[in-house]
This record gives sequence, structure tokens and C-alpha cells, in this order.
Amino acid sequence: MIAVTGAGGFIGSHLVDAFLARGEAVLALDLARKPPANLTEASRRPGFSYRACDVTHPPAIHRALTPAPQLVVHAAATVGVGSYVASPMETIESSVIGTRTLVRECLPRSVRFLYLSSSEVFGRNPEVPWRENSDRVLGDPSLDRWSYSSSKGICEHLVNAAHTQFHLPTTIVRPFNIYGPRQRPAFVVPITIHRVLNGVAPIVYGDGEQTRCFTFIGDLVEGILKAIDSPEGVGATFNMGNPTERTMNEAVRLVLAACGSKLAPVHEDPRARFGPGFDEIPRRVPDVSRAAERLGWKARTDLPEGLATTVAWARAHPEWLKGPTG
Repeated sequence: MIAVTGAGGFIGSHLVDAFLARGEAVLALDLARKPPANLTEASRRPGFSYRACDVTHPPAIHRALTPAPQLVVHAAATVGVGSYVASPMETIESSVIGTRTLVRECLPRSVRFLYLSSSEVFGRNPEVPWRENSDRVLGDPSLDRWSYSSSKGICEHLVNAAHTQFHLPTTIVRPFNIYGPRQRPAFVVPITIHRVLNGVAPIVYGDGEQTRCFTFIGDLVEGILKAIDSPEGVGATFNMGNPTERTMNEAVRLVLAACGSKLAPVHEDPRARFGPGFDEIPRRVPDVSRAAERLGWKARTDLPEGLATTVAWARAHPEWLKGPTG
């Protein structure tokens, strides 16, 4: 059996689907009392089970992981700049306490543990592309902007310590700007699609010349599976992203083209949305050579192709398009 935390989320639900497709029994863990909407299809498949569980609560985790699974994939986290600027304490506690709880539960039984970290751990290091061992460069420690990055960094230390000190078989994966079907409209690609398909002008923060490397969810899932399957994955950390660098202006133009829209983007100051303490990261580019060399993995989906798939999914799911635009 494979246990997935944050299973009702964007990445978690896609991983649940992938494990079920391989014939694995999957225990999906999330906070909701019943399987979230992202797990509707998965819940109808053989091998699926669900349990409402708070990863920060040790007794609940002990009950959920008894008997022990063969693998725990820890994807639960507070994500999105808006979330961790608005709720820095919850961001830190859910990340650090949750990861510690899970690692402590896995240690006595040597359960394989894969941790989903984030490209945010690198902060604003100007020396791109970022290798797995590149320096973390953060801003003013009093700014809530860096709470998520710091919590993810501490969690990586916890996971690495469990491996080096207690020989727990661990793997860390750092995704870079993942997008695709099911992602909630709180990130640049889904929020732009959501706005445009609702006839609302897309927002570009600042001058739009900051860059990101957008990675399709299917490519990330494939990379995670390879990291799990390969002996090279044990004790290792992998950046996983599409190394093609694009400006935000270009990304929004491609979304508009995928939606067949002629709406004009609106430029806004990010500090008006996220507060005066917001600190932009000019470039975020991964070095993915380690995953290529050790796992034989690289992202294969170019942004226009991935956007076409994501827009088609959004049009086919009108319930996703309902609600306020961000």
C-alpha cells in the first residue's frame, strides 16, 4: 500500500491516479471528512481508500499508517503566495510539524518516504540555473513572504537527517511551477485561464519580465514515479521542472492564445495584492541534469501543448470555472 498525504490537492490527486493506474493500493489522506472533488474518479477505482487525517496530529497519523504502508508520499502543504502571506503561522506549523510527525512514524518501520518540497527553498538566489546544492538566498527574516521557503528548508533538513542519521530511505523532489488540470485558480497559469474563460482581463504583476519555468503535471508525476522506482532515488534530492525559461508576459500571451481570447492584460503592483512586504523573485530556473543523469527523466511537454490540454479540461469542467476570479 502507498499512502499519499494532501491527496485531494492538485499534485496529490494526480499521484493517486498514477499509483492506481499501476495497480497499487492507495490510502489517500486529507483534511476533508470525505474525498475531495479531485478524488471523485479515483474513489471509484479498485484499491482506493480514503481517511480524513491531520498530518500534524501524531495519534491520527499512527492510526492511519497502521499497518505500515510500503511508501509514504508527503504532498500536504499550505501553498500559494496569498496563503502563506495571509497565514504564515499555519504555513510553518502545518509544514514542519506535519513532516516531523510523518518522519517519526516512518522511522521505526523504515517506511520509504518521499517528500514534495518546492523551488521556493532557493529564495531569490540570483545565480540561475539552480542546482540541487545551490545556496538558499532569502530576504528580510521579518517578512512573512519567506515563511513558506523557510518551512520547506527545515523540512528538507528533517528528511535528510532521517536518512543520514537513521538510514530512513528518503527522497526529496522539488517541483518548479507545476500547472495542469485540477489546479485551483490561485497560481499564474490556472488563475489566468480562469479569468480569461470568464471574460475577465488577466493580471500581470509588475512589468511582467520576471521569468518562470512552467512544468506540466504529467511530466512531474512521471519524474516522481521514476524517483520512487530507481535505487538512485534513495537519499537523493531532485529538481524537477521544465528548464525552458519564459517571462510572465509571454506566459500570459500563450494562455490568451490557447483560450482564443483577445483580452488585454492588466498590469498591477504585486504589493497591492500581497502587502508591502512582498519580495519578487526575478528568475526561477532549475538545473535538472541530476534527474536526467540518474533517473533518465526530463520534462517533455512544452508550454503551448500543456496549456491546450489544461484549457480543454477547464472548458469541460464548468464547475471549476464558477466562483470569483482572482
